[in-house]
Amino acid sequence: MTKADETHAEPGRYRIAVRELCAFAAREGDLDLRFTPSPTAQQGIRGHQRVVRRRGKDYESEISLSGDIGNLTIRGRADGYDPGRNCLEEIKTHRGDLSRQPAHHRALHWAQARVYGALMCRSRDLEGITLALVYLDIAAEAPRGTKGPQDEQDEQTGPKKGQPHHDEQRLEAWWSREALEAELARLAARFSEFAANELVHRSARDSALSRLAFPWPSWRPGQRQLAEHAYKAVMTGRELLAEAPTGTGKTLATLYPALRAMPASGTDRLFYLTARTPGRALALDALATLAPAADDSEGQEKTPTTPLRILELGARSKTCEHPTLACHGESCPLARGFYDRLPAARDAALGDQRPLRLATTRRHALAHDICPYFLAQELSRWADIIIGDHNHYFDSHALLFALTQANDWRTVVLVDESHNLIERARGMYSTELDARQFHFLLKQLSRTGHPAPLRSASRALARQWRALEQLDQGTDGATQASKVDSKDAGHKAQRLALEALPGDFLKALSQWTGAMGDWLAEPDKAASPAAVRQQPAKATATQAPEQLGLIASDASSTDPSADDTGTATTDSGSPPSTARRRVEPDAEMMEAYFAALTLARLAEGFGDHSLFEVELAATPPARQASLASDSSSSSGAASDAGAEAGGEAGAAARPRKARGRSVRQIQPRLRCVSPAPWLAPRLCTSHATLLFSATLNPPAYHHRLLGLADDAVWLSVDSPFTATQVQVSRHRISTRLRDRDASCRPIAELMARQYRQRPGNYLAFFSSFAYLEQVASTLQRLAPEIPQWRQTRAMTEAERTRFIQRFTPDGQGIGFAVLGGAFGEGIDLPGSRLIGAFIATLGLAGFSPENEALKQRLATWLDNDAQRRSQPNQAEGDPHDDTRAPRPVIQPLNADDCTYLYPGLTRVVQAAGRVIRSEQDQGVIHLIDDRFMRPEVARLLPRWWTPTD
Repeated sequence: MTKADETHAEPGRYRIAVRELCAFAAREGDLDLRFTPSPTAQQGIRGHQRVVRRRGKDYESEISLSGDIGNLTIRGRADGYDPGRNCLEEIKTHRGDLSRQPAHHRALHWAQARVYGALMCRSRDLEGITLALVYLDIAAEAPRGTKGPQDEQDEQTGPKKGQPHHDEQRLEAWWSREALEAELARLAARFSEFAANELVHRSARDSALSRLAFPWPSWRPGQRQLAEHAYKAVMTGRELLAEAPTGTGKTLATLYPALRAMPASGTDRLFYLTARTPGRALALDALATLAPAADDSEGQEKTPTTPLRILELGARSKTCEHPTLACHGESCPLARGFYDRLPAARDAALGDQRPLRLATTRRHALAHDICPYFLAQELSRWADIIIGDHNHYFDSHALLFALTQANDWRTVVLVDESHNLIERARGMYSTELDARQFHFLLKQLSRTGHPAPLRSASRALARQWRALEQLDQGTDGATQASKVDSKDAGHKAQRLALEALPGDFLKALSQWTGAMGDWLAEPDKAASPAAVRQQPAKATATQAPEQLGLIASDASSTDPSADDTGTATTDSGSPPSTARRRVEPDAEMMEAYFAALTLARLAEGFGDHSLFEVELAATPPARQASLASDSSSSSGAASDAGAEAGGEAGAAARPRKARGRSVRQIQPRLRCVSPAPWLAPRLCTSHATLLFSATLNPPAYHHRLLGLADDAVWLSVDSPFTATQVQVSRHRISTRLRDRDASCRPIAELMARQYRQRPGNYLAFFSSFAYLEQVASTLQRLAPEIPQWRQTRAMTEAERTRFIQRFTPDGQGIGFAVLGGAFGEGIDLPGSRLIGAFIATLGLAGFSPENEALKQRLATWLDNDAQRRSQPNQAEGDPHDDTRAPRPVIQPLNADDCTYLYPGLTRVVQAAGRVIRSEQDQGVIHLIDDRFMRPEVARLLPRWWTPTD
């Protein structure tokens, strides 16, 4: 956490980073993201280090610079400076042909270099300076740890003009101090007026927030307690983990104190993050209550009396107007001239003075013919309160986290529904490669018609991919694997859980992504005419990762003579000559490429919190001997032999021996076991973080797996409801898999009995759709007069809406749903819209090889995490000093409970929480499983419940 006493810019001055100033004042033209694929962050860091190592011993890197001009304080870090040559370098890493770089990208780079040059002349009292743009082709990286003769010479004397490195392109220009000051003044002038308005807005905002009053005459029970702890957490810059039951008014109890503390704490931005769309709506409604609208004398729409800029962020898939078009001006009309029209759209949106909901932002964007999604991203730089999803801050590519770091913001992060964050973060930092997709893709890329480096890398990756199945036999000494068999006919399926990364596979994957990236950057560059495509390309990129919009795709074949296999044919029915077609990267290729990049990036952070798994598909013994010939005969024997065995000559002459599984039968994945190491840096970057939910029991589970600091505060708020409002009953009916057939009739009889006793609306939750259908069908036979409706697999949004609309105040019937699904949380059915719930499951995750592997790895991480937390930090002083504050006691956690029990009970309590929503509600909850009576389970249920057996 950042401390509350950190220094900020003096009053009346606006702080801005060099990159942000140039992004505001120097960008023009189209939104164009085609100059990709760009290097990863780690490759960029290594590239910068590579350039620095080549320079002389007097070379300076990462020079902190700052300066004032007008009402601005400009700061940043210049990449490098050679005092001997008086040359300031701006280093940029890239892939492929630099001539493909859009002109406005180059202009932006020069603008940054000129600002750094002006600040350097001020700092060193220079009359002028040479500015250099150094473009390093990351694809030409030499083997790590090696140096060429020119590298060694440059370390002694510096690079000689006219003798650049083969992987560097260097653009130089000498600028006088006066000229640089003029350029700086020109850029500053473009931003100065906007900055002045920002300062006025900030002053008015803080003045209004310091007088902000609670909107209601009284507090709900427990609401003030939560608000007081939230205020203290913001003022002291700490983390708060708060469990507050439904009905406490958590949204208002966290937003109000956080807003009230913004002026005194120096908070720049407030992020309110939720797991579901209804949570965003609740936050927007609460803000409307805190900042009520004032009547407009001219009868226009109301505007808030408190000057707050409120922005709602949405997913790209839901806000993009043209999801099938690439993000550049030649493809998407809303990207054409984006930066030319952005200033007017930005001014209009920020001057609206109303919350910028998704629809409002879209209206402003389309009024100026620009993209709504990217307008919202631009507005994120200027909004006071941003309401979005958990992934907008916690994901590895999170926009809000990146802006916080780039602008050195002091932020307060409010995390609603934080009981979901563990599983959500596990998903953010887990990935897998589609084995079937890569099986065909690697075969295709190994053929003549693609660049030789890509063919070679594809064959090498295929070999290492197939070698993954041998890891359990000790072929990789650095890898420890535990093998779990799954029952299957014939040859058993296996799952390898690796505690260390398969180095050879990742090396081959890295080389393949490099070769693939080079080709994607220059798709026209091929060693020979294109090969015939064997797999049909996907028509659009709508199912690909978000980054697919960065590269144009025109690979979809429009040849009417193409058959249903995707292979074009001539009039005679034979494939055409390969010289008559050109291979183009398509959506499927790029999807695979980005998946490989993601896995390689996550592998860089691999540790005891991660698990590398290899799932081996079952292979009937009768097919194993012919697997090689079957595979080659179906997809080209010669090329397949080159990919599989490394050579083509003599492949048909020598007898084939049985081989192992093919690529499509080996599924690799990297799984996040504990997201704590990924989330902790994001929690530390914020000034204060408030995590709250109705179900955070036990606190140690969430505290440790979310990576909270040792001094994080835990708060459990008493429920505003009483035990007389709800009748909780536990039933000795086993819902275990082996007992489910026998349990259907007793459960159905219980439901019928309860319904006849008190007709009304009920929800019944089960562990699976199959179990749901069994009990629902049994009830239909026993009591056909009871109306019922059922959740089905893959319900559309309209179907989910119809399901909820059945719960009317005067309605009757039972809705059947799956625990942990769309209806287990996030829905509000007050009063008679819902009067009871049947929960026929403990919510435990199924016993499976995946969950057992996670449990074993989690046990190791929990032990290591306890040891790490118990060790004193070096910054805390002498570990033998008895006067130091004692280290916190680390509460032990059981890996089995963390894997099965705690997540399951969280789902149970969330589902039961749908029944009582206000102090006036009355209802019943039936907990159907004999394990609910166990003490270790009972202690995890809400304290205000008084269950009866």
